[in-house]
Amino acid sequence: MTGQRAVTGPSVDTRRRVAAAPADPAEFWAGPWRDALARHGDRAADDADRVGVAPLAIAVDDDVWTLRRGAAGIEVVAGTHAPVTIMLDRDAFADLVTERRTALGLVIGARAFGDPGATDGFCTWDPVLRSVLDGRGVHRAGEVAVRGSDGGPLDLDQRFRLGDPGAAHFLAEAGFLLLADVLDDAEIDALDADLKRAVADARPDDGESWWAATGTGERYPCRILNFERKAPAMPAVFEDPRFLAIGEILDDGHRPGDPFGEHFAQVTAEGLLKRVGSVEGLACLPWHKDCDRGGHAMYCSGLTIGICLTPVDDAHGGLDVMAGSHRANIARDQIDRAGLPSVTLRAKRGDLTVHLSCALHRSTHPTTDERRVIYTGFTLPRADEGAAAAAQSRLEAERAAIGGPSRRGRLSGER
Repeated sequence: MTGQRAVTGPSVDTRRRVAAAPADPAEFWAGPWRDALARHGDRAADDADRVGVAPLAIAVDDDVWTLRRGAAGIEVVAGTHAPVTIMLDRDAFADLVTERRTALGLVIGARAFGDPGATDGFCTWDPVLRSVLDGRGVHRAGEVAVRGSDGGPLDLDQRFRLGDPGAAHFLAEAGFLLLADVLDDAEIDALDADLKRAVADARPDDGESWWAATGTGERYPCRILNFERKAPAMPAVFEDPRFLAIGEILDDGHRPGDPFGEHFAQVTAEGLLKRVGSVEGLACLPWHKDCDRGGHAMYCSGLTIGICLTPVDDAHGGLDVMAGSHRANIARDQIDRAGLPSVTLRAKRGDLTVHLSCALHRSTHPTTDERRVIYTGFTLPRADEGAAAAAQSRLEAERAAIGGPSRRGRLSGER
């Protein structure tokens, strides 16, 4: 995809597909799947052993195929030859094989059905499917090095200001960036007031918020979706030259847009609130990538921007990023042994954090003071704007359901 425009600096454009076309399962297994196995099957078979896949039956409407590690490599055979079965409709199958949605994305979006053993097995197979279909081999420790521009180890504790030389290399190499003193106190006060008002106005099952609870039983909206529609101060941010300059750090053509995994057609924002003593809900997420639920092959890497309304530290809760992880296809069970450095970011009020949509990151709970942050970001130029616009209402509903009070989605790293 980067061949569409001249890129002179570091690039994080990993897109391999333009759009997800409908796929007939029988034609897919006999055609594109067989061709992909011829190209990538040897490595993918080793990847299957590495992550420990078990036979999995995939039922699409009335037809069933079994995906398994055979004596000669990965194979697909007609019929049910596995102890567990995952059930998909044709649209879900098409989304899976084109990576519009990953296995995890289909499970938490209530589009893949089976018992817990089937859904776990389905998610375990996903990185192997990516190894076959796109040649993104499952990560091996030591394959990714995080280097400075001089070839030596990269200092991961650096802070940058807008316009600083070296920021582009750092972001492309490490997958994250901390920008100091971007917004002033008055600007942060206005955004903070908008978030507090949106939190006060949120209601359970409003379809625009995720909810959490503290150990004392207090339930609260920990994530305000579609925050750009509720915050009068946000439009000025989207048009501010300082904000727009973030999209120009790299030479990939990033522009304001959705970086969160739904791949909306328009710029979006979310407000996050994390209260002390939260014990239930998705106030803090475990290790995950923003593309864990799908879209990597079509949209990555976007830039997720965190506007710090409170400090990022032990008291308010932190943000950890695994340096270099955006360049690796890391299976869920590999996260704790990926062999990549984990960095705990420390930021002040008015600083901005930047991370790539396919960088592993997690948030940590506050100890004494609540944390408030607004997330927005940038997307790469897209060829499917019309399709994204048409699907936006469905994608918004799917995202709202993940952290709503009626059910809790399973995100990366959760069991």
